[in-house]
Amino acid sequence: MRIQGGAAQPSYGPNRQFVRLGLRDEHKRLGIGEASPLPPFAADVASALAVLLGEALPNLATTRDDLSPREAVAAALVPVERALAPYPAARFAAETALFDVVGLRRGLSVAACLAGADRLATVPTNALLDASAPDLVERARGFAEAGLHAVKVKLRARDEAGFARELAALRALRKTLPPPFELRLDPNGAWTIPEAQEKLVRLAEVAPRYVEQPVPAALLPDLGPAAVPWAADESLLLPGMAERLARAAGCAAFILKPAALGGLDRALAVAAIGAEAGLDLVVTHFADGPVGLAAAAELARALPKPPLACGLEPHAGLSTYPAMAIPQRGRSGTVREAALPGLGFSEEARNRWITTD
Repeated sequence: MRIQGGAAQPSYGPNRQFVRLGLRDEHKRLGIGEASPLPPFAADVASALAVLLGEALPNLATTRDDLSPREAVAAALVPVERALAPYPAARFAAETALFDVVGLRRGLSVAACLAGADRLATVPTNALLDASAPDLVERARGFAEAGLHAVKVKLRARDEAGFARELAALRALRKTLPPPFELRLDPNGAWTIPEAQEKLVRLAEVAPRYVEQPVPAALLPDLGPAAVPWAADESLLLPGMAERLARAAGCAAFILKPAALGGLDRALAVAAIGAEAGLDLVVTHFADGPVGLAAAAELARALPKPPLACGLEPHAGLSTYPAMAIPQRGRSGTVREAALPGLGFSEEARNRWITTD
Protein backbone atom coordinates (compact mmCIF):
# COMPACT_ATOMS: atom_id res chain seq x y z
CA MET A 1 0.00 0.00 0.00
CA ARG A 2 1.34 3.39 -1.00
CA ILE A 3 -0.41 6.62 -0.02
CA GLN A 4 -0.02 8.99 -2.94
CA GLY A 5 -2.16 11.94 -1.99
CA GLY A 6 -4.42 13.41 0.59
CA ALA A 7 -5.61 16.52 2.35
CA ALA A 8 -6.65 17.66 5.81
CA GLN A 9 -9.26 20.41 5.88
CA PRO A 10 -10.20 22.38 9.03
CA SER A 11 -13.90 23.02 9.56
CA TYR A 12 -15.62 25.39 11.96
CA GLY A 13 -19.13 24.59 13.12
CA PRO A 14 -21.15 26.66 15.59
CA ASN A 15 -20.14 24.48 18.55
CA ARG A 16 -17.25 22.37 17.30
CA GLN A 17 -14.06 22.58 15.30
CA PHE A 18 -12.90 19.50 13.44
CA VAL A 19 -10.63 18.28 10.68
CA ARG A 20 -11.82 16.31 7.64
CA LEU A 21 -9.06 13.99 6.47
CA GLY A 22 -8.86 12.13 3.18
CA LEU A 23 -6.03 10.08 1.72
CA ARG A 24 -5.70 8.03 -1.47
CA ASP A 25 -3.65 4.96 -2.25
CA GLU A 26 -1.91 4.21 -5.54
CA HIS A 27 -5.22 2.94 -6.97
CA LYS A 28 -7.06 6.16 -5.99
CA ARG A 29 -9.06 4.48 -3.23
CA LEU A 30 -10.18 7.16 -0.78
CA GLY A 31 -9.89 6.56 2.95
CA ILE A 32 -11.35 9.12 5.35
CA GLY A 33 -10.69 10.13 8.93
CA GLU A 34 -11.81 12.73 11.44
CA ALA A 35 -10.16 14.74 14.20
CA SER A 36 -12.71 16.36 16.51
CA PRO A 37 -11.11 17.50 19.78
CA LEU A 38 -13.70 18.47 22.36
CA PRO A 39 -14.01 22.07 23.58
CA PRO A 40 -12.88 24.08 25.39
CA PHE A 41 -10.04 24.58 22.96
CA ALA A 42 -7.92 27.31 21.41
CA ALA A 43 -9.35 29.15 18.43
CA ASP A 44 -6.77 27.73 16.05
CA VAL A 45 -6.86 24.08 17.10
CA ALA A 46 -8.56 22.83 13.91
CA SER A 47 -6.14 24.67 11.65
CA ALA A 48 -3.17 23.49 13.74
CA LEU A 49 -4.27 19.85 13.56
CA ALA A 50 -4.92 20.19 9.83
CA VAL A 51 -1.37 21.47 9.33
CA LEU A 52 0.01 18.64 11.47
CA LEU A 53 -1.89 16.00 9.50
CA GLY A 54 -1.07 17.63 6.17
CA GLU A 55 2.63 17.47 7.00
CA ALA A 56 2.33 13.84 8.11
CA LEU A 57 0.59 12.46 5.02
CA PRO A 58 3.59 12.58 2.63
CA ASN A 59 5.67 10.73 5.22
CA LEU A 60 3.41 7.71 5.65
CA ALA A 61 5.38 4.58 4.86
CA THR A 62 4.69 2.28 1.92
CA THR A 63 3.70 -1.14 3.24
CA ARG A 64 3.64 -4.68 1.87
CA ASP A 65 0.30 -6.22 0.99
CA ASP A 66 1.24 -9.51 2.65
CA LEU A 67 1.09 -7.86 6.08
CA SER A 68 -2.02 -8.26 8.19
CA PRO A 69 -4.29 -5.18 8.18
CA ARG A 70 -3.15 -4.13 11.66
CA GLU A 71 0.50 -4.66 10.75
CA ALA A 72 0.08 -2.66 7.54
CA VAL A 73 -1.50 0.31 9.31
CA ALA A 74 1.07 0.23 12.11
CA ALA A 75 3.92 0.11 9.59
CA ALA A 76 2.48 3.03 7.60
CA LEU A 77 2.33 5.15 10.76
CA VAL A 78 5.90 4.47 11.94
CA PRO A 79 7.49 7.56 10.32
CA VAL A 80 4.86 9.90 11.81
CA GLU A 81 4.25 8.34 15.23
CA ARG A 82 6.47 10.80 17.07
CA ALA A 83 4.73 13.79 15.48
CA LEU A 84 1.19 12.50 16.03
CA ALA A 85 1.57 10.86 19.45
CA PRO A 86 0.95 14.05 21.51
CA TYR A 87 -2.29 14.70 19.59
CA PRO A 88 -4.71 11.78 20.07
CA ALA A 89 -7.42 13.25 17.83
CA ALA A 90 -4.96 13.67 14.94
CA ARG A 91 -3.53 10.18 15.37
CA PHE A 92 -7.05 8.74 15.49
CA ALA A 93 -7.87 10.51 12.21
CA ALA A 94 -4.77 9.23 10.41
CA GLU A 95 -5.13 5.68 11.69
CA THR A 96 -8.85 5.58 10.87
CA ALA A 97 -8.23 6.71 7.30
CA LEU A 98 -5.51 4.09 6.88
CA PHE A 99 -7.74 1.29 8.19
CA ASP A 100 -10.45 2.55 5.84
CA VAL A 101 -8.09 2.30 2.84
CA VAL A 102 -6.85 -1.15 3.88
CA GLY A 103 -10.45 -2.32 4.23
CA LEU A 104 -11.30 -1.02 0.76
CA ARG A 105 -8.23 -2.71 -0.73
CA ARG A 106 -9.09 -6.07 0.83
CA GLY A 107 -12.87 -5.96 0.75
CA LEU A 108 -13.05 -6.04 4.55
CA SER A 109 -14.82 -3.96 7.16
CA VAL A 110 -12.58 -2.09 9.58
CA ALA A 111 -13.81 -4.47 12.30
CA ALA A 112 -12.61 -7.40 10.19
CA CYS A 113 -9.26 -5.63 9.72
CA LEU A 114 -9.00 -5.33 13.50
CA ALA A 115 -10.35 -8.70 14.65
CA GLY A 116 -10.61 -10.97 11.62
CA ALA A 117 -13.25 -13.68 11.85
CA ASP A 118 -13.68 -13.01 15.58
CA ARG A 119 -15.57 -9.77 14.98
CA LEU A 120 -19.07 -9.45 16.40
CA ALA A 121 -22.10 -9.35 14.11
CA THR A 122 -24.02 -6.82 16.20
CA VAL A 123 -23.49 -4.73 19.33
CA PRO A 124 -26.24 -3.17 21.49
CA THR A 125 -26.25 0.57 22.09
CA ASN A 126 -27.32 2.86 24.92
CA ALA A 127 -28.72 6.38 24.93
CA LEU A 128 -27.39 9.44 26.78
CA LEU A 129 -29.57 11.56 29.06
CA ASP A 130 -29.18 14.33 31.65
CA ALA A 131 -30.47 13.89 35.20
CA SER A 132 -31.54 17.54 35.33
CA ALA A 133 -33.70 17.32 32.20
CA PRO A 134 -37.39 17.85 33.02
CA ASP A 135 -38.37 15.14 30.53
CA LEU A 136 -35.83 12.57 31.78
CA VAL A 137 -38.38 9.84 32.51
CA GLU A 138 -40.35 10.40 29.30
CA ARG A 139 -37.24 10.30 27.12
CA ALA A 140 -35.93 7.18 28.83
CA ARG A 141 -39.29 5.49 28.37
CA GLY A 142 -39.19 6.44 24.69
CA PHE A 143 -35.78 4.83 24.27
CA ALA A 144 -37.00 1.68 26.00
CA GLU A 145 -40.04 1.52 23.73
CA ALA A 146 -37.73 1.93 20.73
CA GLY A 147 -35.81 -1.18 21.75
CA LEU A 148 -32.90 0.12 23.84
CA HIS A 149 -32.12 -1.68 27.08
CA ALA A 150 -29.78 0.84 28.72
CA VAL A 151 -29.34 4.56 29.28
CA LYS A 152 -26.43 6.57 30.63
CA VAL A 153 -27.40 9.57 32.76
CA LYS A 154 -25.09 12.52 33.34
CA LEU A 155 -25.01 13.83 36.93
CA ARG A 156 -24.13 17.52 36.73
CA ALA A 157 -25.07 18.80 40.20
CA ARG A 158 -22.15 20.13 42.23
CA ASP A 159 -23.90 20.80 45.55
CA GLU A 160 -26.00 18.77 47.97
CA ALA A 161 -29.32 20.29 46.96
CA GLY A 162 -28.64 19.59 43.31
CA PHE A 163 -27.57 16.02 44.01
CA ALA A 164 -30.75 15.44 46.04
CA ARG A 165 -32.83 16.63 43.06
CA GLU A 166 -30.93 14.35 40.70
CA LEU A 167 -31.38 11.40 43.03
CA ALA A 168 -35.12 12.06 43.16
CA ALA A 169 -35.21 12.12 39.36
CA LEU A 170 -33.32 8.83 39.24
CA ARG A 171 -35.78 7.26 41.67
CA ALA A 172 -38.63 8.25 39.36
CA LEU A 173 -36.75 6.86 36.38
CA ARG A 174 -36.03 3.59 38.12
CA LYS A 175 -39.67 3.26 39.21
CA THR A 176 -40.72 3.60 35.57
CA LEU A 177 -37.97 1.35 34.19
CA PRO A 178 -37.01 -1.25 36.79
CA PRO A 179 -34.23 -3.80 36.25
CA PRO A 180 -33.26 -5.49 34.00
CA PHE A 181 -33.37 -2.14 32.18
CA GLU A 182 -29.83 -0.90 32.69
CA LEU A 183 -29.00 2.44 34.27
CA ARG A 184 -25.50 3.92 34.20
CA LEU A 185 -24.45 7.16 35.85
CA ASP A 186 -21.64 9.61 35.11
CA PRO A 187 -20.63 12.57 37.33
CA ASN A 188 -17.59 13.34 35.13
CA GLY A 189 -15.00 12.91 37.87
CA ALA A 190 -16.52 15.66 40.00
CA TRP A 191 -16.31 14.08 43.45
CA THR A 192 -13.55 13.65 45.99
CA ILE A 193 -12.96 10.12 47.24
CA PRO A 194 -14.94 10.68 50.49
CA GLU A 195 -17.76 12.33 48.53
CA ALA A 196 -17.81 9.46 46.06
CA GLN A 197 -18.00 6.83 48.78
CA GLU A 198 -20.92 8.65 50.42
CA LYS A 199 -22.81 9.35 47.19
CA LEU A 200 -22.36 5.83 45.87
CA VAL A 201 -24.07 4.52 49.01
CA ARG A 202 -27.04 6.78 48.28
CA LEU A 203 -27.10 5.84 44.59
CA ALA A 204 -27.25 2.13 45.38
CA GLU A 205 -31.03 2.35 45.78
CA VAL A 206 -31.46 3.01 42.04
CA ALA A 207 -29.33 -0.04 41.18
CA PRO A 208 -26.98 1.38 38.53
CA ARG A 209 -24.87 -1.07 36.56
CA TYR A 210 -21.95 1.19 37.43
CA VAL A 211 -21.03 4.82 38.06
CA GLU A 212 -18.55 6.06 35.49
CA GLN A 213 -15.48 8.05 36.55
CA PRO A 214 -16.77 9.18 39.98
CA VAL A 215 -13.48 10.91 40.92
CA PRO A 216 -10.72 12.71 38.98
CA ALA A 217 -8.63 10.58 36.65
CA ALA A 218 -5.49 10.23 38.76
CA LEU A 219 -7.42 9.34 41.93
CA LEU A 220 -9.57 6.53 40.57
CA PRO A 221 -7.30 3.58 41.50
CA ASP A 222 -7.48 4.75 45.12
CA LEU A 223 -11.28 4.73 45.32
CA GLY A 224 -11.47 1.04 46.15
CA PRO A 225 -14.59 -1.06 46.72
CA ALA A 226 -17.79 0.94 47.03
CA ALA A 227 -21.51 0.43 47.47
CA VAL A 228 -21.90 0.60 43.68
CA PRO A 229 -19.47 -0.70 41.04
CA TRP A 230 -17.54 1.98 39.21
CA ALA A 231 -16.02 2.27 35.74
CA ALA A 232 -12.93 3.95 34.30
CA ASP A 233 -13.12 6.48 31.47
CA GLU A 234 -10.77 9.49 31.48
CA SER A 235 -8.37 7.64 33.78
CA LEU A 236 -7.55 5.30 30.89
CA LEU A 237 -5.89 8.20 29.06
CA LEU A 238 -3.10 8.34 31.66
CA PRO A 239 0.05 6.26 30.98
CA GLY A 240 0.06 2.94 32.81
CA MET A 241 -3.37 3.53 34.35
CA ALA A 242 -5.16 0.72 32.51
CA GLU A 243 -2.89 -1.85 34.14
CA ARG A 244 -3.43 -0.31 37.59
CA LEU A 245 -7.19 -0.13 37.20
CA ALA A 246 -7.42 -3.70 35.93
CA ARG A 247 -6.10 -4.74 39.35
CA ALA A 248 -8.11 -2.20 41.36
CA ALA A 249 -10.81 -3.54 43.67
CA GLY A 250 -14.16 -2.02 42.75
CA CYS A 251 -13.47 -1.40 39.06
CA ALA A 252 -16.18 -3.03 36.96
CA ALA A 253 -15.66 -1.73 33.42
CA PHE A 254 -13.43 0.11 30.98
CA ILE A 255 -15.06 2.86 28.88
CA LEU A 256 -13.19 3.12 25.57
CA LYS A 257 -13.17 6.31 23.50
CA PRO A 258 -10.91 5.67 20.51
CA ALA A 259 -10.71 9.35 19.56
CA ALA A 260 -9.42 10.21 23.04
CA LEU A 261 -7.13 7.18 23.29
CA GLY A 262 -5.43 8.03 20.00
CA GLY A 263 -6.80 5.34 17.72
CA LEU A 264 -8.52 2.02 17.24
CA ASP A 265 -5.47 -0.15 17.79
CA ARG A 266 -4.59 1.67 21.02
CA ALA A 267 -8.17 1.26 22.23
CA LEU A 268 -8.00 -2.46 21.46
CA ALA A 269 -4.83 -2.74 23.53
CA VAL A 270 -6.60 -1.15 26.51
CA ALA A 271 -9.62 -3.40 25.91
CA ALA A 272 -7.38 -6.46 26.03
CA ILE A 273 -6.08 -5.42 29.46
CA GLY A 274 -9.61 -5.02 30.76
CA ALA A 275 -10.88 -8.25 29.22
CA GLU A 276 -7.97 -10.21 30.66
CA ALA A 277 -8.93 -8.93 34.12
CA GLY A 278 -12.57 -9.93 33.60
CA LEU A 279 -13.88 -6.37 33.34
CA ASP A 280 -16.82 -5.32 31.20
CA LEU A 281 -16.07 -3.23 28.12
CA VAL A 282 -17.99 -0.32 26.61
CA VAL A 283 -17.15 1.73 23.51
CA THR A 284 -18.50 5.25 23.29
CA HIS A 285 -18.08 8.20 20.98
CA PHE A 286 -16.29 11.41 21.96
CA ALA A 287 -19.19 13.49 20.62
CA ASP A 288 -17.56 12.67 17.28
CA GLY A 289 -18.89 13.38 13.83
CA PRO A 290 -20.11 10.67 11.45
CA VAL A 291 -16.67 9.33 10.53
CA GLY A 292 -15.49 9.11 14.12
CA LEU A 293 -18.79 7.51 15.15
CA ALA A 294 -18.51 4.92 12.37
CA ALA A 295 -14.95 4.12 13.45
CA ALA A 296 -16.09 3.67 17.07
CA ALA A 297 -18.84 1.31 15.90
CA GLU A 298 -16.23 -0.77 14.05
CA LEU A 299 -14.12 -0.91 17.21
CA ALA A 300 -17.10 -2.13 19.23
CA ARG A 301 -17.52 -5.09 16.87
CA ALA A 302 -13.80 -5.91 17.14
CA LEU A 303 -13.51 -6.16 20.93
CA PRO A 304 -12.03 -9.31 22.51
CA LYS A 305 -15.33 -10.00 24.31
CA PRO A 306 -18.93 -8.90 23.70
CA PRO A 307 -19.35 -5.46 25.29
CA LEU A 308 -22.17 -4.03 27.30
CA ALA A 309 -24.46 -1.69 25.38
CA CYS A 310 -22.21 0.95 23.84
CA GLY A 311 -22.60 4.73 23.60
CA LEU A 312 -22.99 4.77 19.83
CA GLU A 313 -26.45 6.25 19.34
CA PRO A 314 -26.58 9.39 17.14
CA HIS A 315 -26.22 12.62 19.12
CA ALA A 316 -27.35 16.21 18.63
CA GLY A 317 -23.84 17.41 17.79
CA LEU A 318 -23.90 15.56 14.47
CA SER A 319 -25.76 18.54 13.00
CA THR A 320 -22.43 20.41 12.99
CA TYR A 321 -20.93 17.96 10.47
CA PRO A 322 -21.64 17.14 6.82
CA ALA A 323 -24.86 15.11 6.65
CA MET A 324 -23.81 11.47 6.37
CA ALA A 325 -25.78 8.43 7.52
CA ILE A 326 -23.85 6.17 9.91
CA PRO A 327 -23.43 2.94 7.88
CA GLN A 328 -23.38 0.69 10.95
CA ARG A 329 -26.78 1.80 12.21
CA GLY A 330 -29.09 -1.19 12.42
CA ARG A 331 -32.46 -1.33 14.06
CA SER A 332 -32.82 1.01 17.01
CA GLY A 333 -30.52 -0.06 19.79
CA THR A 334 -27.84 -1.80 17.70
CA VAL A 335 -24.90 -1.32 15.39
CA ARG A 336 -24.00 -3.99 12.85
CA GLU A 337 -21.71 -4.63 9.91
CA ALA A 338 -22.11 -2.10 7.12
CA ALA A 339 -22.95 -3.21 3.60
CA LEU A 340 -19.74 -1.74 2.14
CA PRO A 341 -16.09 -2.38 3.16
CA GLY A 342 -13.82 -0.12 5.17
CA LEU A 343 -15.85 2.28 7.29
CA GLY A 344 -18.88 1.43 5.17
CA PHE A 345 -19.40 4.80 3.48
CA SER A 346 -20.31 5.08 -0.20
CA GLU A 347 -17.95 6.77 -2.63
CA GLU A 348 -20.36 9.69 -2.84
CA ALA A 349 -20.35 10.12 0.95
CA ARG A 350 -16.55 9.91 1.06
CA ASN A 351 -16.19 12.63 -1.55
CA ARG A 352 -18.75 14.78 0.24
CA TRP A 353 -16.74 14.43 3.45
CA ILE A 354 -13.56 15.81 1.91
CA THR A 355 -15.22 18.55 -0.19
CA THR A 356 -18.03 19.95 2.00
CA ASP A 357 -17.13 23.25 3.68
